[in-house]
Amino acid sequence: MSKRDAVVEFWDVEIGRWVQGEHRLHPELARWLASYNGQGAGAVDLTVFPEPYIGPLAGTRTPALVMLGLNPGGAAPAFQSITGIYTDRIRQSSYGQWAASGPYIDEVWESSNGRNVYQQNRARFARRLHQDDSIEARDLLYLELYPFHSAKVTGSIRPHRDLLRRFTLNPIADLDVPHVFAFGKPWLAAADLLGLGEGRALPVQWATPSRQAQVFPLNQHQSLIVMTQHGYAGPPGAADTEALATELARM
Repeated sequence: MSKRDAVVEFWDVEIGRWVQGEHRLHPELARWLASYNGQGAGAVDLTVFPEPYIGPLAGTRTPALVMLGLNPGGAAPAFQSITGIYTDRIRQSSYGQWAASGPYIDEVWESSNGRNVYQQNRARFARRLHQDDSIEARDLLYLELYPFHSAKVTGSIRPHRDLLRRFTLNPIADLDVPHVFAFGKPWLAAADLLGLGEGRALPVQWATPSRQAQVFPLNQHQSLIVMTQHGYAGPPGAADTEALATELARM
């Protein structure tokens, strides 16, 4: 079994247990839970299922883009609680199948919550980067630094290195993608946690003066690109994406 398949199977089993009402955490997940201690709006919400990834990690599809996030954000009980719409879908199939379906851009989500700007912005980034207008939001794969929900992140997330390697880096290594993207300064600290070294700055002529991109080698065929900008933790616009694509083509 590939490491990618092993991670998919682990989450199918553990989240499968959760949607059936068994909410006692696996020891590995209990360790992961303890790696963050947010307070107030940053408190972890365990009344909804964890979301370690969204997108085509299961199966043989190659994602158009792989991106790393901090955590899955605020809870949406109508969708993610034990009686939620998405919980029922997982109960009828598996977490991996549900995650690959593009759930947060479907009609039931957007009719209740409006257009998913987060995913649409990242789909636009992927289209520009690859110069491929056929890429859709469901073609993107997101993996989280911390799989539990909170409305905000109000403290440091410091998972054990072995957890990040097993559940994040190992399955990514099975994917035929040369670059993995992360947005926001917390992923610079995560790169240090993973022992990826200091990295190097990409020499891009950015249109946005405060934008930076730091490159870290993940393995022989993949690199992590952490992009930062003052007051913003999202993908770049058209001009900076074009400049980034030009530099990546030289790597």
